[in-house]
Amino acid sequence: MTTTIKTDVVVAGAGGTGLAAAHAAAEQGLQVLVLEKQAQIGGNTKISSGFFAIDSNEQRAKGLQLSKAEAVNQLTTYNHNLANGPLIHRIVDTAADTLAWLEELGMTIKLNDTAKTTQFAHRDNPYQGGAYHMYQNKPESYARIQAKLENESVQFKFGVTLTDLRQTAAGKIIGVSATDVDGTSFNVDAQATVIATGGFGGDREKVAHTMHTKALRTLGVPNMGEGLQAMVKAGAEDIDGTALIHAAQLAKSTVTQKTSAEHLAGFSHTALTQLLLTPLFWVNGAGQRFTNEDVVYDTVNWANAGWSVGGQYYFVVDQATLDSFTKNGGALEVSQAGPGADTEPGDFTALANASVAAGTAFKGATLTELAAKVGMVPATLTAAVKTYNQAVATKTDTTFSKSAASLVYPVNVGPFYAFTAQVAYLGTVGGVRVDENLCVLDQQFRPIPGLFTGGANAGGYYEGHSYPAYEGLASGFAWTSGRLAGTSAAKFIAQNTTEEA
Repeated sequence: MTTTIKTDVVVAGAGGTGLAAAHAAAEQGLQVLVLEKQAQIGGNTKISSGFFAIDSNEQRAKGLQLSKAEAVNQLTTYNHNLANGPLIHRIVDTAADTLAWLEELGMTIKLNDTAKTTQFAHRDNPYQGGAYHMYQNKPESYARIQAKLENESVQFKFGVTLTDLRQTAAGKIIGVSATDVDGTSFNVDAQATVIATGGFGGDREKVAHTMHTKALRTLGVPNMGEGLQAMVKAGAEDIDGTALIHAAQLAKSTVTQKTSAEHLAGFSHTALTQLLLTPLFWVNGAGQRFTNEDVVYDTVNWANAGWSVGGQYYFVVDQATLDSFTKNGGALEVSQAGPGADTEPGDFTALANASVAAGTAFKGATLTELAAKVGMVPATLTAAVKTYNQAVATKTDTTFSKSAASLVYPVNVGPFYAFTAQVAYLGTVGGVRVDENLCVLDQQFRPIPGLFTGGANAGGYYEGHSYPAYEGLASGFAWTSGRLAGTSAAKFIAQNTTEEA
């Protein structure tokens, strides 16, 4: 016989979305059960570095006068008005309050200085770089959050995987079915259900299908999309679930899922990252230049450019460029976007040859030989190099308008090297259609009674394969949408109780 647990609110997932939802419901005096597949709280939110909020206490203390309306305008404009305007407004309007609420819950916050942002393209934009509230002392902060929730009588069950939503014939959600770490199934009866399972980043086949490429590299907690699938089965519509593509990595490099002292997820300890993170000469698999390489100074635009050519590209350098980096670290500003660069000195020729031996880079005495080894079209590569060298000589890029300051290194002194770079993704974002209260909507835009979601399962905050290049946006959305989902779940229960009375 299947065991049944009764509670007021069941929350599937203990990342930022689930934790916020649980706290919001518990504040209303409700009994909350949180089911988490991993052995600890945090999910992908724990890997993230900061929280996007406008008009926060921290910003005011520094004299920053930022407009919520302008932030909403910038986000909707970036999304080409394809996103959910009321949802964006609700999130931006409540994010600062949610941040203060999160600090009361136990998270330590430090506002990022725009001038010191690792996203160099954001230095002059306080909305992109100055709205980033950095998480501090995360292990201690998350421990305080868990203790606070447990003191509120929130119950956690770890090692539990959501298998389905429980639904009446009339369509109302009345709880979930789940399986524990031993494979034992059980049911949860609940008056309201919040799905906060964190997307489908662990399902590589679905990610490859959604993103139309198998070349992407993954970082983050391997969420398999259980919550998203269950909601769609219950009548929801997946409108924009997609990979959260995030910068690029050297092929086959060893990276960490922890953030470094500089808050850089995916940091790789090799001096070759200085080549990866400078605007050198980039080409696609055919040998054709495809973007203004200055995008390397913005994590999102960098990833987008790499994705546009299938998620894998090559940066091509000559021996003179390697010699310059060996001698003095090169003449270009090294980006710290995305994974960040290891800026320690190195013998770049030795490192390049080691990469060739490892199969992650290619070497040719001539450009024709290099192209043949990579599998590029020789005539395409040589023509691209010729055009690029002319741009460097004249300091004018007539193809993609790259800045003169970045037009430093021609490609004309052999041997030549091509290094493989692959776009990375940190889980997924987007998902089912919701309203501004994070109620899940069916295909007729009607709320599915008793069902709420947020974070990486809620659609409408982004336009599709990209997300706005505003630091901390996804993490801030996770906490804020979770809080709204938990609050809406409590209101739903109160309303139903009143109606039944």
